[in-house]
Amino acid sequence: MGQPLCFCEVEAQVRYSSTTRNPGRPFLGCPKYNTKWVEEDEYKKSDLREIHNELLRTKKELKKILDDIEKSKIDLCKRADEIEMKEMELSHRNEEVVNKEMALVVREAELRRSRTLLRVYWAFTFVVACYLCCR
Repeated sequence: MGQPLCFCEVEAQVRYSSTTRNPGRPFLGCPKYNTKWVEEDEYKKSDLREIHNELLRTKKELKKILDDIEKSKIDLCKRADEIEMKEMELSHRNEEVVNKEMALVVREAELRRSRTLLRVYWAFTFVVACYLCCR
């Protein structure tokens, strides 16, 4: 058993790749038809290992990204809760301000009524005094 034969019964020749992807890699080439890598199974295993390692790296990176997203989600929930608490506090303060304003309006109305009653009292007193003096 010497050199492998192509399906066309021509003896395949060992050649070396000059591509950038497989520089110097030996392959069997038929002068008439397609080519076949000499160590095809070994290169496939090597490629599979590289792909597997790349997938593992990608998986780790994705897990890290998911962890970062989860942390960001937790931070955003905390911020949303803080904002909600501040909104509730501001709403409570707003209610207090409205209540104080209402109390001031009531007090001003009472003062106006008191002033009006005082003016009526002084006017009545003046009229009575004038009546008593003129009599």
